[in-house]
Amino acid sequence: MSAPLREDEDMKMLSLTVKVPRHLPLGIAESLEKALTEAVQILTRSTAFQDLVESADNVARLVITQVRPGGIMMEDRIGQMATIKRVFEEGDWLTEEEINKLQKNPPSKKSLPASDWRRRNRIFSVSYGGKKYYPRYQFDAMYQPLPIISEILKAYGECSDTWSLAAWFHFPNGWIAKQVGNEASPVAPKDALERFSDVIKAARSQKGTYLA
Repeated sequence: MSAPLREDEDMKMLSLTVKVPRHLPLGIAESLEKALTEAVQILTRSTAFQDLVESADNVARLVITQVRPGGIMMEDRIGQMATIKRVFEEGDWLTEEEINKLQKNPPSKKSLPASDWRRRNRIFSVSYGGKKYYPRYQFDAMYQPLPIISEILKAYGECSDTWSLAAWFHFPNGWIAKQVGNEASPVAPKDALERFSDVIKAARSQKGTYLA
């Protein structure tokens, strides 16, 4: 990412090149580019330029305060929020307390056993309205974790936002298909949990987005 910087005709044109993560969203990269440009311009206008340059904290603070969500970033976030709302409204969810009540011998602590299963990556949860929710398709008839879920989570890989994982389970996936007449129709992973090799292959091939 390069940010051309020009203060006035008496100053040289500089090109600032910054390496950013390959998968950084375009909106964030654009916002960061503008922030860096504005931060350096502020620095060069400062009478205490040398003092500021010598302080990495001050430089970092200038960049952070200049970052603003760009249009693409806002559109992306709006799309994500719409997807979250749709997945939640169309799904069948359980709270930790409900899972606790559904156990044959419920632990006294209401967050168990769900929180322990989640910690051991046997199931996953999402946060909605300040509460944790677990999709019902992760459990068998006795409300124990299906073994396939932990295998899918392992194949899917590290996930910083579990809503992307929930969306992956929820929407039809091109890697999993069923024959409808003469055509192949994609199937949502949550509806194909019995097809071990297909869902594992699909999990390994996920792209990390959750826009519907």
